[in-house]
Amino acid sequence: MARTTKYKMGKTEWFLLLTLSVLWGSSFINLKNALSEIEPFTVVFLRITLAALGLLVWSLITKKSFKLPLKQHIILFGMGMTMAAIPFIFFTWGQKYISTSMASIFNGGVPFFTAMFAHFLLGQSERLTVNKIIGLLVGFAGIVTMIGIDAIENFDLTNLGQLSILTATFFYAISGIYNRLFISDDLDNIVLATYSLLWSSLVTGLISFSVEGVPTLNYSGSVWVSLLMISLLSTALAYVLLFKIIKTAGASNTSLTTFIIPIFAITLGTLFLGESFAPNEILGVILILVGLAFIQNLHKLLLKLIR
Repeated sequence: MARTTKYKMGKTEWFLLLTLSVLWGSSFINLKNALSEIEPFTVVFLRITLAALGLLVWSLITKKSFKLPLKQHIILFGMGMTMAAIPFIFFTWGQKYISTSMASIFNGGVPFFTAMFAHFLLGQSERLTVNKIIGLLVGFAGIVTMIGIDAIENFDLTNLGQLSILTATFFYAISGIYNRLFISDDLDNIVLATYSLLWSSLVTGLISFSVEGVPTLNYSGSVWVSLLMISLLSTALAYVLLFKIIKTAGASNTSLTTFIIPIFAITLGTLFLGESFAPNEILGVILILVGLAFIQNLHKLLLKLIR
């Protein structure tokens, strides 16, 4: 059932959205380090499981109520599958066969999928407008510009790796729509994230054990640090913030994190990996910001500032 909620992007929503983008943008460095010693599906399982356990401990400390009816558990199982288990698995598997650049471009398609589904399924509050369409196109052009036009030369949807990443982005988009259709605004964000990740942990554990065997857990200290950071910050905290934002900002606005993440990912790479900003990356950032201005109907203010 579509909601009549009037969504907004105020200062609080923008702050949370930027914080979420930083948390997810920083995950690339830690994920790269974790994958140096651990198989992909095992990383997914450990990431989700440690995040779920962290939230469970925090929920017990803060005495959260975990009593939910069976129907709610079924809904949260679906939430866990669409927001974490399925996209994490497809994204991780797909990255084995295509470049990170190509994966980033596909990931930038999440707002398109979300906006399209939201337009038809979520009612008047998330309808597509001319400004939104222009903003989405300009923002996506910014991502392609940042990564490099040459990255799309290998675009081929008969490639299973690319299809896998595309499937992941589809489910990321679906998760936001699913949330707005079935998740009550009264449900505590921490309880929602905890149960969703616990269900995801069970499914990814079965897949990980079947494909890659039982984890040895005999990893180096730096890998454990990376795992904990991915789990507790980029997953546990990130999903609590995600559920908080989506209640007030809506699915379409929340999906804009995939436009902002590359900016933080490149910035962190510059600060910690000794990389440097290239001219195309600077132009890409500008295009993304212009795209966001159109989506939020701030383009007139932007034109005044330019003048």
